[in-house]
Amino acid sequence: MPLKLPKSKQFNRKVTHTRCNTQEKERAKKLGGRRVKGSGCGVEKGDVRVEGILRLECKNTTKKSFSITQEMIEKIENAAIASGEVPAIEVEFVNEKGKLLHKVAVVPSYVLEAIVSHDR
Repeated sequence: MPLKLPKSKQFNRKVTHTRCNTQEKERAKKLGGRRVKGSGCGVEKGDVRVEGILRLECKNTTKKSFSITQEMIEKIENAAIASGEVPAIEVEFVNEKGKLLHKVAVVPSYVLEAIVSHDR
């Protein structure tokens, strides 16, 4: 018998699941990349890939905070570095209706250092 979640949790899960596909499509188009088949559940990891440049993991939440784990970082970093790409995790904060409120990207410190030193 499937686990029955309270209505509020069912609603939030549906919103974030629906937003996930939209987020991946938007990022792939905006960055000039492509969505990874099966959102990285196969051999190729990550959600969006700009080959030779970037490997992106997309996350979203209706909560006020989102935890990024070492496991998440290691997964996207290992996949990206093996292909000579920059690893990144994008987190979207959405309201209960799926409207985007805030969007941030988490990258390794060496990416920030490269951005700052690029124009100097």
